[in-house]
Amino acid sequence: MANKRYALTKELLSEADAKREAGGECQFAIDNPRGLSIRVRGGEVAYYVQARTRVRGQKSKVVKRRLGAVGAFKFDRVKKIATEAIFAIKNGRDPDAVIETRLMGGDEKSVAVAVDRAEALKGELWTFETLITQYAQRTKSSKDSRNEAPKLRLAPSSITELETRLRDRPENAELKKRFVKELRLEDLEEVRDLIDASGSGPSAGAKYVDLAKRVLRWGLKQKRRFTGLEPTATWWEALSHEYQMEDRSKRYLTPAQIGMLIALLEAVRPLGGNNNDAVLGALQVSWMIPQRSSALVNMLALGSDRWVADPAPERVGWRVYTWKPDEVKNKREIKLSVPPIAIEILERVARYSKQQLSAVSIWAFPQDRNKYLVRALAAKQRNDSRVPAHLDKAITPSSLNHALDALAGRKPGWPDLLTVVGLPNRIGPHDERRSVTSFFENFGEGAYASALLDHRVSGADKMSREVAAITQAVYSAADRVVFKAEGMLMWMEAVLPAYEAAKKDPRLAKAVAMRKVALAQGLSNEKMSGRSKIRSTGSAA
Repeated sequence: MANKRYALTKELLSEADAKREAGGECQFAIDNPRGLSIRVRGGEVAYYVQARTRVRGQKSKVVKRRLGAVGAFKFDRVKKIATEAIFAIKNGRDPDAVIETRLMGGDEKSVAVAVDRAEALKGELWTFETLITQYAQRTKSSKDSRNEAPKLRLAPSSITELETRLRDRPENAELKKRFVKELRLEDLEEVRDLIDASGSGPSAGAKYVDLAKRVLRWGLKQKRRFTGLEPTATWWEALSHEYQMEDRSKRYLTPAQIGMLIALLEAVRPLGGNNNDAVLGALQVSWMIPQRSSALVNMLALGSDRWVADPAPERVGWRVYTWKPDEVKNKREIKLSVPPIAIEILERVARYSKQQLSAVSIWAFPQDRNKYLVRALAAKQRNDSRVPAHLDKAITPSSLNHALDALAGRKPGWPDLLTVVGLPNRIGPHDERRSVTSFFENFGEGAYASALLDHRVSGADKMSREVAAITQAVYSAADRVVFKAEGMLMWMEAVLPAYEAAKKDPRLAKAVAMRKVALAQGLSNEKMSGRSKIRSTGSAA
């Protein structure tokens, strides 16, 4: 009987059961699939599989597994499950994951995921969250590695983007806990669709897709032994989105429009809603500190050594700020002289932040979402007036976009105030950088725009009139602080009068009135909702 092979039939199962009832013990080797057998032993009839591993580089061995009692499987599913378990053994994979998943009613996809999960657990492979963090925190060796610590490959703004747009997206909370090896295309598609439906903006899902694919490519090429990804299965390349970035080259504001935008922000932000003064402050100074929004929001507070007094005697109250190369897109140090009106706003934000947090932040525009926890820790550690490092965070560039979207009516409870005051309905922080370019190019002084935006000087940036008289040494210096300050004065002379006029514009008063009505309506709806809940609770009682 031991050398004979049998076809798997119901009659054979009946024969095996008869052997069991008679108290006998025997084994039936099944012909198809080879490796499956039925054993009668200890008063039980059960399925078993065995096969020899055939993994290159590993010593071959025979692996045996019990599938389960005959009654645990539907007859027409036994061959399929046995084939999967035998295949797993031959390829050095985990047959137990196959068997357990099938016993719980799992399908083929569930089996494949379970096997990958078991192997990832056994091999201590990375989760999706670990992969993202490892990618973000990559370092590069300096030329003199003995004297300098390794530097991060990515700028802080890029790291923040990876964290906020990919790793820490609420929709990604469950997926990031899973092993990279067990991820599937449909998993990421589901998260993308949830983000698209969340109201986070048309580009949010697209950004998730692009960043996820970038990180997974790196995981395959550079960290395969930690991720378990295979070059023959780059499934994430099929992940896509339908978002197309619109042409923003013509999106800019005139000095009059910038004046109106700042006046509108100042008028409606204190009325209610999210009142973090850091967001308002960042938007108020963004036209005077025309850096990219990531560089702007990650500026350090006035107490930092990044701030020094402007050395020019005629610029009393001005202060020069320095961005390090790894903090900006162009990867070179940038210096900008900031006027007193912007310094006053930064001082106001610092006072607000200290009041909210009961501690001092290192950031010029700090978050206050953790303010209650910060206060508790500050009270506990009276000797340290600083915000604990793990809680001290700057606002994100997206917070500026959210504030502007609210003004455009793209947030619940907000009417479209931008249209009311005659502004374009879609405005982003980067539009103010284009505004600087447009303003100076309109009268042939594009070199000023290049300096303020820290663009490299091109042949198109011709210096005319008195600009040509500025020495090339001053102009071509890495920081160009003198030249930038001169351009900033011209820019301020155009915007500030428009700002003062906007504060008296009747359209602004109309926008403020509309916002007040919307806030009152929102409060009324909340009260009505609260009363309904009370009535419902009372009725239930």
